[in-house]
Amino acid sequence: MSTNYKGSIIIQRRDGTTYDLEKEGIHVVTFDPPSANFQHTYTQIGRYGAELSDSQIQQTTIPLTFDVYARDNYDYELQRLKVLRIFSSTEPFYVINMRTPFLRWKVVAESFTYPRLGNFWKAKSVAINLVCYDGLAESTATTLDPFTFDGGTYGIGMGIPFDTPKYTFTNQTKFNFYNPSIIPLLASERPVTVTFKGNVASSLTIKNATTGQSFTYKKSLNKNQQLDIIGLIPMVDGTQRFGNDYSNRSFVDYAIGNNAIEIVGSTDFTISFKTRFYY
Repeated sequence: MSTNYKGSIIIQRRDGTTYDLEKEGIHVVTFDPPSANFQHTYTQIGRYGAELSDSQIQQTTIPLTFDVYARDNYDYELQRLKVLRIFSSTEPFYVINMRTPFLRWKVVAESFTYPRLGNFWKAKSVAINLVCYDGLAESTATTLDPFTFDGGTYGIGMGIPFDTPKYTFTNQTKFNFYNPSIIPLLASERPVTVTFKGNVASSLTIKNATTGQSFTYKKSLNKNQQLDIIGLIPMVDGTQRFGNDYSNRSFVDYAIGNNAIEIVGSTDFTISFKTRFYY
């Protein structure tokens, strides 16, 4: 997905509607995403020290401050209604800073006030807390989009190697899956969608030697069928195949960095991995 917007802050609704705040008469003063909200749990192991027992990333709050200009009192009210529509949080939406157009945050807005600056047709320093409940920014593009820098889909700072990684493979039984995120891609939390089309005589196994995990589909397949593995759920031609008769009921996670993947049971196939990356 290309993000060739010209403004500073873009609001993107889930239906694809986008708002360039500057073009809407909304002048952004501050937009300062903090670090991930790390929460650590410690266990006391003696009189003089503790041990880190667990670390989690919880929701984080991104403060956004802006001014709104209007032509007169009537336009002031229309602008207020427009702001309420843009930041409506009946469902999550995305915010994109065009300094880093390759990243977006999925957020909801907390309640906010719309203060008028005296009798002037201006809303001064409207402050909104945007809650990113995923805790991290995600790439605007997926691994199946072109890896281009000029289109704003990828950029410096994302940890992408100079030799652009591949995420679609044909008749290649051993290959590398590279995860530049700051977190592992867990099947139960941020699932990678694996799509396989090929000839399988009896069973198909996808191994990740890096994590020591493997998934096995126990039935034959042909090139007219499509096997999708969406996190924990295998599907063939849109029908769920989640049972002992169909698979080993296992799953595959992807560690940070390189993952050594092996395909067993087929040599005539195409396989792709679709995901976003998280920062």
